Amino acid sequence: MRYTVLLLAATLSGVAPLPTAAQVNLNMNQVTCGDWLALSPEGQNFVRYWMSGYYNAAESSDVLNYERLQRNSAKVLAYCKKHKPDSLPTAIKKSAS
Repeated sequence: MRYTVLLLAATLSGVAPLPTAAQVNLNMNQVTCGDWLALSPEGQNFVRYWMSGYYNAAESSDVLNYERLQRNSAKVLAYCKKHKPDSLPTAIKKSAS
C-alpha cells in the first residue's frame, strides 16, 4: 500500500505543472492509517485539512476550529499508530468515541 501512496504522490506532482486541467480521483475511504503515517509531514497535514473540511461540510459548518483540529488529530494519530490497516475514516470515527 505504501507503493500506492508513493505512486499517487508521483502522479500528482507530475500533473501539477501541466497547463491543461487534469482530474485525479482518490477514494479517501481506501487510505489506511499506515498510508497516512507514511506520508511526509506536509502530506499528513494536507490530508488532515482535507478530512476536516469534508467532515465540517457534512455538518454544514464553514468554520475551522484549529484547536479542535489539533486535539482530534492527536487522537487519530494515536489510534492510527496502533491500527495501521484500518482506513482513515474508520480511525476518525473510532477515535472520536
